[in-house]
Amino acid sequence: MASTRTRRTQPERTAQTRRAVLDATVDALVEVGFSAVTTSGVAHRAGVSLGAVLHHFPTKSDLLCAAVAHSFDRSIEEYREVMTHPRPSANRVDTAIELLWSMYSRPTYAAWQELWTAARTDPALAAAIVDVDRQSMAAVERVYAELFPVDSDSQAAPAVVHLLLALFDGLALSRSIPGYEPYPTDAVLAAAKELVRPLITGNRENSERYRAKS
Repeated sequence: MASTRTRRTQPERTAQTRRAVLDATVDALVEVGFSAVTTSGVAHRAGVSLGAVLHHFPTKSDLLCAAVAHSFDRSIEEYREVMTHPRPSANRVDTAIELLWSMYSRPTYAAWQELWTAARTDPALAAAIVDVDRQSMAAVERVYAELFPVDSDSQAAPAVVHLLLALFDGLALSRSIPGYEPYPTDAVLAAAKELVRPLITGNRENSERYRAKS
């Protein structure tokens, strides 16, 4: 009996090729570092032609930044999904902080560190990196605002987010040498929770009091 096979549409094939190239780029950044990544090497990893890579990403900077942005977008959507359906017994603030740190523990962040360092002496790459960073930060702020809404006049919400991001940037950088951990990560995370929890819950309580008076 002849089997039937659903044929993919051209947009589906294009999307699959693009995802394969972007995933292969992140893997290459993590494994060999910025200076050793080549478009031909990425094409080989992804199992596509060099022409296919160049069709989607004309320059190396385009390719590298798109790869990290793609991974960030996927991580943020996963973060939102988990926080929308938390475990019944989970502390919402603690879970949010733990999930945020888990994003820094992924290969994507190691790839981002490679690009950030290289951008210091590469103006074209720097411009692309700044654009990706601004978009990513805006996305994180939107997710935070959805999860922990506060009074619109409050300035604390973005400050709390960037406090955590700055802390985790430093923590991830300090752990970037394999096998070396200057200070126990669990202790840093516990301190972060203690520091941030009253800021978040306090904002929410202040917001509720503000609405009650209105």
